[in-house]
Amino acid sequence: MSPREMIRAHAYPVLAAISTVSLVLTASSLIPISKWARSQNECIERTFRIDGKNTQGMASKVWSCNGGGD
Repeated sequence: MSPREMIRAHAYPVLAAISTVSLVLTASSLIPISKWARSQNECIERTFRIDGKNTQGMASKVWSCNGGGD
């Protein structure tokens, strides 16, 4: 089998493997961002609520959840 035939025979599987590895690595690198976003959303939902009523604006909630204020 010549080198050219070998490349043709294996090009698609090699490219498919590279693509799959790339997608898996990208997805796994997004997991920490997903966890952080979930925690931020939970904090914003429960911040400045009295009897289920929203008592402050969104900016104040985000500021508080990111460490602003006391």
